[in-house]
Amino acid sequence: MSRLTVLVGAAALLGVTTILAVRNPLVASAAVALLVMVICASQMDGWRWLLALTMALLVGASSDVAALADASFYPRYVAVGGLVVWALCIRRSAAAAPPRPWTGVLIGSLWVLAGLATLSAVWSIAPFESFQRGLALLLLAGLVHLLAQRRWPDRAVMMADLRVVYLVLAVSVVVSIGYGATDGTLAAALSGSSRFQGLFSNPNMLGMVCALALPLGWAVYRETGRRAELLGIVPAAGALVLSQSRTGLVAVLVGALWVVLRHGIGTLARVAVGATAALLAGYLSGLLPSVFAASWMQQFVGRFTQSDLSNGRIRLWHMTVDLWWENHPALGYGYASRNHLYELASYDELRGFNVGLVHNSYLQMMLELGLVAAVPLLLTVLAAGWAAVRAPVNGANSGLVWLIVTGLLIQVTESAMFGTGQTYPYVFWLAVVAVLLHLPARRRSGHHRAADVPPPSPRPGPARPPAPSAEPGRSPSRVRTPVLR
Repeated sequence: MSRLTVLVGAAALLGVTTILAVRNPLVASAAVALLVMVICASQMDGWRWLLALTMALLVGASSDVAALADASFYPRYVAVGGLVVWALCIRRSAAAAPPRPWTGVLIGSLWVLAGLATLSAVWSIAPFESFQRGLALLLLAGLVHLLAQRRWPDRAVMMADLRVVYLVLAVSVVVSIGYGATDGTLAAALSGSSRFQGLFSNPNMLGMVCALALPLGWAVYRETGRRAELLGIVPAAGALVLSQSRTGLVAVLVGALWVVLRHGIGTLARVAVGATAALLAGYLSGLLPSVFAASWMQQFVGRFTQSDLSNGRIRLWHMTVDLWWENHPALGYGYASRNHLYELASYDELRGFNVGLVHNSYLQMMLELGLVAAVPLLLTVLAAGWAAVRAPVNGANSGLVWLIVTGLLIQVTESAMFGTGQTYPYVFWLAVVAVLLHLPARRRSGHHRAADVPPPSPRPGPARPPAPSAEPGRSPSRVRTPVLR
């Protein structure tokens, strides 16, 4: 049975089952998702099974369905811990080599941030919350470290693991669409009356998951060359637009543009010509005007034309800086103390805003951990930026670099880069370490290409007679002397 048949059959089964199970769409969707994972079991080893379960629990914990979120809350941390313990028991890969400098910088900075987050329970305004989330961040740092050290030096194993992550994200988006088709939220989003969020806690959460699934799916496709891998990209792109997440959409487009620019002016020109031709064909056929006349598209365009594009975020950032700098500039309020900051805010104008959720990951860390976290935070961002700039953008790297640039931009207006209760930080940091781990070696300054170096002149010496030819009438063949390397 081909993989395309399996995926198409699973998608059809998902749609039929969800539509029929109107009274309990969540159970039907979960059953089909489980069936998809069972079908793919023959291609997974035990560690990948646990990875798929972990990602599914992280998706469930960020769900708007209370029962699903409660059932996934503690098991997600147990599953991440199981991955760390299992990875610790894995032997070092035969392809393992001393870590490259920026890989070490990333891992070391994550460990420092996780250590500071856990230690902040001493001075935090929410000690238990800081300690609990700090331990979760330690697990994330440990997972990244052990994968880089033991399992992912083998690139084939690494890409197979990332394919499992992509599968879970794609299935979660498809389940969200099926769930929305039964509870009326999908129809409401298409009519333009609301934003689509599917199973997730809010539309922006769905937008972030889709923004990760798109480039990750492209990376898997470029690695395997199988077009069936692109099937998960289609629902992710549609759900991203329906979520009306401006941050996610802009970040995905900028990330894609970055990869195209890295390919050179020729590739950029071809993409521009292709996009122009597609838009012209859509306009002449009447498809483009009909799409822009739709209610959901009108609402989506309206979100880009309103007076305050930041939706109050810029004002919130200013007030957050005041709240942090005037009270706890050195150590912050404690890691993950976001739910308690509103009670301490003494500004009347802060009412109506969630002070704890800053909608900026970088500023969020400064608010929670203060200036002591500035250097390791900067180093993690520089490591991710180095991966985006230095890595070649051929093959799977085109998708992984796309994901890194998209992720860095999303976190300017969202606070999820170190939010260990959801899928985002795991997928993002795993993609960063995956690229850094397999960067090409830098050329030393004293070395040149072989084509630029003239061949050494032969030393004078007694001339050797040419070797006799095997056949009469032919010039004698040259005998190559072996070169010691």
